[in-house]
Amino acid sequence: MKIYLISKRKARLTIAGVLALALMFMLIPAQPLPEQTVLSYGVANKVIVIDPGHGGLDQGATRGEYIESDITLQISKKLAHNLSQAGAMVIMLRENESDLAGDEFTGTIGQHKREDMKRRVQKANQARADLYISIHTNAVPNTVWSGAQTFYKPKDEASKIVATAVQKELVKTLGNTKRKAAPGGYFVLNHTKMPAILIETGFISNPGEAALLADSSYQSKLAFAIFSGVAQSQLIETGSNKDTP
Repeated sequence: MKIYLISKRKARLTIAGVLALALMFMLIPAQPLPEQTVLSYGVANKVIVIDPGHGGLDQGATRGEYIESDITLQISKKLAHNLSQAGAMVIMLRENESDLAGDEFTGTIGQHKREDMKRRVQKANQARADLYISIHTNAVPNTVWSGAQTFYKPKDEASKIVATAVQKELVKTLGNTKRKAAPGGYFVLNHTKMPAILIETGFISNPGEAALLADSSYQSKLAFAIFSGVAQSQLIETGSNKDTP
């Protein structure tokens, strides 16, 4: 085994060099990863409405202890955090278990639901938002069906671009769906004035997927996939606008 010795003078010079190099790296500002830079740029200064589906009298689909209105609210809060951190102005249409019609509204359950939906659309339109995102869970009698799917405003290219980008990220991030983005005839999509998408985050009627949808870490994966898709779609929109004379 060889032992290498250096003089005291060389040792002082070596230590000084190391300290200088360390100081230099401390003074250089940390650079974000390219993906993070792109994501932040995509949604910065955008006004984005997030609509957690159901609430109040309408809990949405249920399976045992799993309730759609609660799951959609938790996913929406995580999505709102991601978008806000990236510089977007986020408007949450509900932040608790109440709906938008309010307890003071009188009428049948059907009338209450229609009023709730109408107010959701009104708030988004009044805010002149750049994008409307509605979060839901799916449910069918057949418990085998599974997979998240994104729907967009029919015959609206901007909405289709967002939905396609979001669905691509859901497929990549979750790894348990091969569904494609599709047009959807939903009230909130047809009556909002801005690009709008509705995401069925999975089937609460499927026992395994219901458990995933209620899991906080899985909700975080869902929220980040939606965020990533939205941010990338905004860059696509920016690029296409540059080509317009």
